[in-house]
Amino acid sequence: MATYVDRVETSVVRYEPGPLPENVEDLGGYVVSELKRLGDIILNQSLVRIDRTHIEPSKPRTGDIRYADGTDWNPGSGEGIYFYNGTAWVNL
Repeated sequence: MATYVDRVETSVVRYEPGPLPENVEDLGGYVVSELKRLGDIILNQSLVRIDRTHIEPSKPRTGDIRYADGTDWNPGSGEGIYFYNGTAWVNL
């Protein structure tokens, strides 16, 4: 499922190329369409913002990602992005 924000398609699934056109004359439109889809995916990935966290989450879930401030909350390696693997926070 996709949503539209500022005319950019928000990707919720990974990119898979569409079917190649049978007519060679349609190849230019196909390339433009695929590049647009790839551009939307790349743009959406770059729009992710992770705010700095000063306290450890009380109930972290496997797969959680947080930006620890390294002072008030220091999971082990100082300031940085951490991933919760189900048992501990791992510095990315």
